[in-house]
Parts: sequence; structure tokens; C-alpha cells
Amino acid sequence: MLSTSLSTILSTMISLVAAISYALGFFFQRQNLISDLQDRRKVLTSATVAVIAHLAVILLITRQPDGLDFGFFKVASLISWVIVVAVFMSSWKKPLDNLFLYLFPLAIACLLASLFITSSYEPQGDYTPGVALHILLGILSVSVITIAAFQTVLISFLNRLLKEKKSFTLVRHLPPLETMEALLFEMLWFGLLLLTGVLLTGVLFMEDFFGQHLSHKAALSTISWIVFSILLWGRHQLGWRGKTANRWILTGFAFLILAYFGSKFVLEIILDRV
Repeated sequence: MLSTSLSTILSTMISLVAAISYALGFFFQRQNLISDLQDRRKVLTSATVAVIAHLAVILLITRQPDGLDFGFFKVASLISWVIVVAVFMSSWKKPLDNLFLYLFPLAIACLLASLFITSSYEPQGDYTPGVALHILLGILSVSVITIAAFQTVLISFLNRLLKEKKSFTLVRHLPPLETMEALLFEMLWFGLLLLTGVLLTGVLFMEDFFGQHLSHKAALSTISWIVFSILLWGRHQLGWRGKTANRWILTGFAFLILAYFGSKFVLEIILDRV
């Protein structure tokens, strides 16, 4: 284990590499969009360096001498990394590069916040395998459903442009709306599966999962699971799509974000307690 001072210096230096690489990826993709080019080499090279450096920073700042630090901003940084990696990997087969224009700045903000903004969270060194699985599934479920929610907003925006008979370069670089909608519901099914795992591992491995300390998180996560279950039932049985589906998706997403970040933000950042 590196000393605290050395770990801080190293994480700061690597974070600069990650932030600069994300910024370069953003710049290169913006140039591609403006000039209507398809030169992906610089974008993907920058993204590769960025996600590797970002992961190195996450490992350095979450592994503390006293245990694992899953403070508010460190979890946000980890989730932003998972989102970027998921879109980055999908972009090799699908034209999703323009999403980098939104995701790279988000990753930079979360990365820098995890380094320079402190919270009252105390590192924990006694996670059992079951609890660790619960935390991992939670991070993955939030990441996947966040991508789905972001895609929902994008599809709504593109639908409005098409109805108003407006178009610009961004639209021409995205897949057909039918393809994007199919991918959206695939991600929602996967997100619901992960969220089911979160609730099951919470009940099985977390002490007093529905007790006072975790009651808000458990209740909001359960509500989110119910919302997404109804949505996917409605999609399968009633053919829900468009505005109806969008409202359900964003409602479920809102409950999930409140579950994972609402109480955590209030306790760690506002009230300065765990």
C-alpha cells in the first residue's frame, strides 16, 4: 500500500492525464462533428488513455489504509467511468461517438470532484463478499439506467426535431430512432435485472436493510424497481412507447438517483456525517 502523501501526489498527476485526455477526446469529436468528418482514431485513442488513467485514479483514491472509501464523489467518479466505458465499448459497433461530447465533460467533473472535494465518509475495511457484491451491483445498475435515461432524453429531442422538420449534423451521425429505441429497452431490461440483484443481495447480506439507517435507500430503490417493472410490462403487453414510456423511464431513474445519491449527499456533504 502506498503512503498517503505519495498516493495523493500520484493520483493527482494521473488525474491530470485523464482530464487532459478526456478534453482532447471532446475536442477531436467536436471537430469531427463541425467538419462532418469520420476520423475516429484520435477520439478513440484519447478515450482509451482517459479511461485507463481514470480507472487508475479510482483504484488509488478508493483503496485507503483503513479500507475502501465509497464516499459520495468517489462513487460518482466510478459511475461516470462505468458509463463512459460502456458507451466507449458500444461505439466500436454503433455510431455513438457524439455522446462523448456530453460524457467526457461529466467524467472530468466527477473525477476532479472525487479528488478535491471531501466528505465525511469513513473508509470501511470489513466488507463481506455479499456486501461487496451488493455495492458492485448497485454501481452497475445506476450506470446502466443512467445511460438509458440519457438516451431517453436524446430520443425525445430527436423526435421533436423530426416533427418540426429540423435537422443538423448531430442527427445524421446517430443510428435510426427505431434502433436507438430497441437498444434503450435492452438496457432497461439489463438495468432491471441488476436492480433486482441489488435488492436481493441487500436483503440477504445487508444487516437491517429496511431498517432506519438504510430505509430511504431501500424504499426508493424498491419504488424504482416497481416503476421499471410496470414500464417493461406495459411495453411488452400494451406497446408503450414515446411520451408514455419516457415519463416512466425518467420517473424510475429519478427514484433510483435519489436512492443512491439523495441521502448520501445530504448526510456526507450537507450534514457532514455518514
